[in-house]
Amino acid sequence: MSGERSGEARRAFCALCAVRARRALRAVASAVRGPMHRQDGSAPVEFIGWTLILVVPVLYLLVTLARVQAASFAVASAADAASRVLEVEEGEGALAHARVAVGLALSDQHVDADPVSALSLRCADAECAAGVVRVEAGVDLPVLGAAGVGRDVVVLDAARSVTLARAE
Repeated sequence: MSGERSGEARRAFCALCAVRARRALRAVASAVRGPMHRQDGSAPVEFIGWTLILVVPVLYLLVTLARVQAASFAVASAADAASRVLEVEEGEGALAHARVAVGLALSDQHVDADPVSALSLRCADAECAAGVVRVEAGVDLPVLGAAGVGRDVVVLDAARSVTLARAE
């Protein structure tokens, strides 16, 4: 019986020694690693930091590309609209109506450009029976354009050949 007690006492002593040894190893390991390797609640902070570093610039790039695409569509639509007006209408009012069509096409896509300066008509021959309609507009950077920093960073243009309307 005393042999059983001494065996149990030895096992209990060994278990106690193992627990103390694990604690000592953990203390040594944390001292060696230092304070930089602690993981005391820094995961949410790291997640927010990486989100700001990676996601925000990607979203800004997507918004910028969407604005450039919208402006590209607006300029092409404005050139088409102006060429249609000049093909069917004649006289002095034709160019004014073409500018109105350009203004509508640009404003549909929220492109801030003056239709008078955006539209140009160049005659292809001496009689000016045919010509080239050109519409040009710039795209501002989102947020920075309002501050005056990124004005007209990308300039887009579209040209269409047109046979001008004549009085018959």
